[in-house]
Amino acid sequence: MRELADPILALTERLDAHPGYAGRGVGIGFVDSAFVPHPDLVRPTNRILYFSDVTRTEPSDESFLETDAHVWHGTMIACCAAGNGYLSQGRYRGLAHEATLALVQVKPDTTRPILGRAVARALRLLLDRRDALGTRVVNVSVGVDWSDPDAEDVERAVGELVAAGIVVVAAAGNTEGAPPTPPGSAAGAITVGGVDDHNTPRPSDDARWPSSAGARSGRAPKPDLLAPANRLAAPMVTGTLTAREGPLLFQLLRVLEETESDVMFRKRRALDADDREEGSILRILSAVQARVREQKLIAPSYQHVDGTSFAAPIVTSIVAQMLEANPELDPAAIRRGLLETCRALPDVSPWLQGAGVVQPRRAVEWAVAQRRSARSSFPPPSRG
Repeated sequence: MRELADPILALTERLDAHPGYAGRGVGIGFVDSAFVPHPDLVRPTNRILYFSDVTRTEPSDESFLETDAHVWHGTMIACCAAGNGYLSQGRYRGLAHEATLALVQVKPDTTRPILGRAVARALRLLLDRRDALGTRVVNVSVGVDWSDPDAEDVERAVGELVAAGIVVVAAAGNTEGAPPTPPGSAAGAITVGGVDDHNTPRPSDDARWPSSAGARSGRAPKPDLLAPANRLAAPMVTGTLTAREGPLLFQLLRVLEETESDVMFRKRRALDADDREEGSILRILSAVQARVREQKLIAPSYQHVDGTSFAAPIVTSIVAQMLEANPELDPAAIRRGLLETCRALPDVSPWLQGAGVVQPRRAVEWAVAQRRSARSSFPPPSRG
């Protein structure tokens, strides 16, 4: 089938990531709107160890919600970091595709906002269960408005997780000219802004993606670093209208392209085909292609997405790789390794980009080097 437009590259095709690590043995917590058990997370092995909905009076880990309009964000976030690309034969997988997951829902439904007390509660729930779940890093790709009475408590909750040895990665937000809100504003969070890598592996065409930056009075400037935030592959939520439409559109494209080829073949041989038949097929084909582009579809079960919400889980997946490579790293060391290995964008203020664009392979190699350095610091065993 012909390419519709620029083919969306998988993360493994556009990032220089270390191929030897996939988050094995590392637990990742996700605090987000809502989730469903997507095939990229549960097949062939269910890697979701825990689910809870903290918007209820008592946190519930009974079952996931039925497919609804607000579950797509959290599901895509989790898959961006830790999906194994099951529905794409492994192509659209996250860098931490062997990590285990704990999912905590903080949005009650499509009409009500995410509240600070729910986010703080979710963070502390993951803290309380960290030993049972093996959670080493938590991703938060939602924000709380400063007008929320519990906004500062969200920052305190982030600090509690970091003090307990859990890395917290937060999205900066997509409001150009405004500083990040909690939890991205928290001093202990590794806050991720966006870079537009133009869907290529070439660093030469990287440009800053418009996103929240700066700080409120008395707080450290954010973001801490940047990660790709434009045209990122993510799975559609199974059961939704878009997910049902996608495979049908791609199937229709194949049929139309085969029909077009047949019409052209018959025209070249002066058989029973004319310009009107060709024109009709081309009009339908063009309409279907336009619909695919409108829905941002890139494969029967995948579409592309934008925003710092999806930049954050990329960094989270790199943290999981670093922790697999060196489980002894604490949050301060993870921060240092990520920031020291970043590549700064030229002519962009550190106020807007932090340390620069994350470099996955270099960050993991840094973690490996720290492990080797720690081993060499011990004296050799004495011989009696």
